[in-house]
Amino acid sequence: MTRGPPPQSAIDDALKIAWARGFVTLCQRCRGSACDFVIHAVTYTAVVMIVRSRRLHGTLAEMQVQCAEPLAQIQLVPQGLCRSLELWACSPYGGIRFFRVSGTGCLAELRRDGEPLDGVGGNGAGVT
Repeated sequence: MTRGPPPQSAIDDALKIAWARGFVTLCQRCRGSACDFVIHAVTYTAVVMIVRSRRLHGTLAEMQVQCAEPLAQIQLVPQGLCRSLELWACSPYGGIRFFRVSGTGCLAELRRDGEPLDGVGGNGAGVT
């Protein structure tokens, strides 16, 4: 992961998907910030951090290692029953993978609508 400027083009692409899920509140990325935006849906709130990834098709374990620093940042947000901490990995070519972050930093892959990719977990609320 690079420590350069925020991935603005990736954030712009991700916002189109976020607005389809609910009302979006933008957050300014600065030192110590924990997210890029918050999605306020009917049944949950998703705190989302966008990261650039050169290797988007790794396993969950590989993505966890690759995104260790952003994972540590987003875990600073307090866990809640209806709060979903999400990491969205974007490739330079416009592809996006969606992950829910557990309290221990483990990743669970999501569909673009926020539902778990494996079909388990109900309405997208909470943390796996």
